[in-house]
Amino acid sequence: MHKKTFFCLAILIGVLAAGFFVHKESQSCTGPGISEAGRNNIKAGSIFPAPGRTSYNMKLYLDAGNRILYGKTCLKTVNTSTRELQELWFTAYPNAFKDKAHTPAPDSAYFNGFNPGWMKITAITVNDEKAVPEEQGISIKVGLPGAIKPGQAIEVYIQWEIKIPQAAYRYGSNRSIYMLGNFYPALNLLTSDGWHNSYNSVFGDPFCFPCADYHMEINIPQGYELVSTGENQDTIAVDSGREIHLVKALNARDFCMVVVYDYSKVSSGFQNTSLRCYAPPGAMDKARQVLEQSRDIFNYYACTFGSYPYKEFKIIFVPMKGFHGMEYSGIIFLREEFLNTSSDSRENEFLLAHEIAHQWWYSVVGNDQVKEPWLDEGLANWSAYKYLYERKGYKPPPESHKPEGIKLTRELKDIYSAQEYYGTAYAGGEAFWFGLEDELGSEQVIKVLRKYYADFHYGIATTADLKECIRVEAHKNMDQYFQRWFED
Repeated sequence: MHKKTFFCLAILIGVLAAGFFVHKESQSCTGPGISEAGRNNIKAGSIFPAPGRTSYNMKLYLDAGNRILYGKTCLKTVNTSTRELQELWFTAYPNAFKDKAHTPAPDSAYFNGFNPGWMKITAITVNDEKAVPEEQGISIKVGLPGAIKPGQAIEVYIQWEIKIPQAAYRYGSNRSIYMLGNFYPALNLLTSDGWHNSYNSVFGDPFCFPCADYHMEINIPQGYELVSTGENQDTIAVDSGREIHLVKALNARDFCMVVVYDYSKVSSGFQNTSLRCYAPPGAMDKARQVLEQSRDIFNYYACTFGSYPYKEFKIIFVPMKGFHGMEYSGIIFLREEFLNTSSDSRENEFLLAHEIAHQWWYSVVGNDQVKEPWLDEGLANWSAYKYLYERKGYKPPPESHKPEGIKLTRELKDIYSAQEYYGTAYAGGEAFWFGLEDELGSEQVIKVLRKYYADFHYGIATTADLKECIRVEAHKNMDQYFQRWFED
């Protein structure tokens, strides 16, 4: 019935969406400013944009019938680098889905044949001066009207829209489920190495994002549920059968959301964090089992590595091809095959533990997933194996310890197949940590990771940063061990 209703209201929705953009407010940055959270963890001049100095204030309007999301973004930040900025670079991931030749989604994701998606920037200003965006792959270069000096405040207003493809993927729509990962124009990272721009890859996570604060107004049709990063502050019913969700997320690595119809949820808690699992109504027994496993995993990671800092965490089962699971700040996707009673329970629990580990190794401690994909993926794999062994007595497979001839310094752009990628980032990364246990002992490795987690809370860590943490805690020369894994 809802499909028919949305079809009949398509014209009305288009009119309402148009009104969303002509409002006078759209020409200025409004909303909450930058929080104090995370300021103490950032060294002056280390990265731009810096957490605790950066906020996104967004208003979103979903036209479900036409699969278009309209957005207005007010980005407030400060030039925390040591250089004058002549340009800004943004990731526009929806543009990866423009044509069949370059889409990262597999053919199996396009259940009705290839269907394009895109992002369109309709207006952009920087400090109230008009700027011109230039598309370059899935990046957008914004030339600045004037140089922005170190320490200078920056306000960027962007008016944009995206077309959501009919694709069962981490970005796409299927069966009245809108899976929106990396859907908005996101400001890229700048370090002494230059801009860390995203990369259109058919495998891996080709991103590098700094943490920021998000204040969201999300307008969706009534009857749908919003599952997103952050905390829902309020839900307001508005005219024409729609409602607005007010969401806040502080120090989030990214902002992800799913808009879903006819799902149910179960809830639990861990310390100060609310845990929720969303699934189709017929799968709630499985959802409750997954939620209970998640509580145990959270307890293990928090006790082992350090406390989880966010107030909400969500798990949602989605019709997704190409990935078994996908991590975002405060939310993970699990593909719906996970719900099959015939699926391997140990493999499923490993997958769940891997994706939850990313809340520590990706969300809180970030890294450049293009230049150094092994940092988060290998550590998430090893963390999952440690959980299964310590809590369930499951020993990791022997091959996880000793892959031959792997160098962890390979960048994503230099890896030419999914098999190579998983062999390097996952198998190679986990073997590094098992080897480090052999070298130092488990207790000392845990000390390394506690230091790593504390030192790079909300930051961007590198292989060099990790090696220094190891050197500090090892109390011995580690050069020979590092030479086995890295090209120095």
